[in-house]
Amino acid sequence: MRIKARLSKFLGTLLLFTVFMLVPNTTFSQDTLVKGVITDADGNPIEDASITFYNPDRGLKFHVQSDKEGKFIKGGIIPTFYKVTVEKDGFFTVESQARIRFGFTEEMAIKLRKVPPKLEDDKNLSKGIDLFSEGKYDAAIEFFNKVIEKFPDSIEGYYNLGLSYLRKGDIDQAISSFEKAADLNPEALPIFLALGESYFNKGEIEKAEESYLQAIKIDPGKFQPHYNLGIVYYKTNKMEKALLSFDKCIELAPENSTVYYQAGLALIKYGDFERAIEYFEKFLELEPDAPEASQVKAIIEELKKNIQK
Repeated sequence: MRIKARLSKFLGTLLLFTVFMLVPNTTFSQDTLVKGVITDADGNPIEDASITFYNPDRGLKFHVQSDKEGKFIKGGIIPTFYKVTVEKDGFFTVESQARIRFGFTEEMAIKLRKVPPKLEDDKNLSKGIDLFSEGKYDAAIEFFNKVIEKFPDSIEGYYNLGLSYLRKGDIDQAISSFEKAADLNPEALPIFLALGESYFNKGEIEKAEESYLQAIKIDPGKFQPHYNLGIVYYKTNKMEKALLSFDKCIELAPENSTVYYQAGLALIKYGDFERAIEYFEKFLELEPDAPEASQVKAIIEELKKNIQK
């Protein structure tokens, strides 16, 4: 009986051990994996991209990073749906979803798009502006050309380049730069003011007039284009048009002393001495200590003498 009992116990142990050995090792043979590769738009691998898997309903979250070949792999994941976020400095963040299934290897291929550089952060632009302020126009031109090379549609690049050429005295290059800027933004008032100045300096009066008229069309309530247009008419002996422009300036900025002085000069050429005196006196009222004050007083006295004759 004792032998049978021992034998029975041994067989039972043997059977239990045999059953245990027949159970498959699911931990290793049916592991759940997710792997993938992160590249840029041209297919180049992106290293150290951060990939986050998150399931808010179950509070599951884990991170992996791409290696130098742009690859990543993660095992032992609880099967469910995940929100996937891929981040890397200098690239737009990508968000997607992934379904992780038990016993499967899920593969992902994600492309990241580069964030374009911002013009306002470009060191060439700020350096060019600094050099321009210092009167170093040739050096400024170098940096503004670098801006344009990097940002081919940069209005600021072409505009500042044009100003540098204009101040340097290279009028043709200035006009070329301003015209490109105007093509990119035909509603930019400063561009047409600069174009008008450039054409005027070159002696192309009609084009200068057209530029200032375009500036007025863009913003009729601005003083400067009306004043500049008045100067163009004054220099070309179109006194009636000059006076219309100056009167518009007075309407827009009645406290601006300069326009009364210019209008007074135009009125002398126009032959209206009484009104000229009126405008010169207004100039003195606004700027009694102006450098031109003594000269203006002398002009007024001379005009009064001419009126008395």
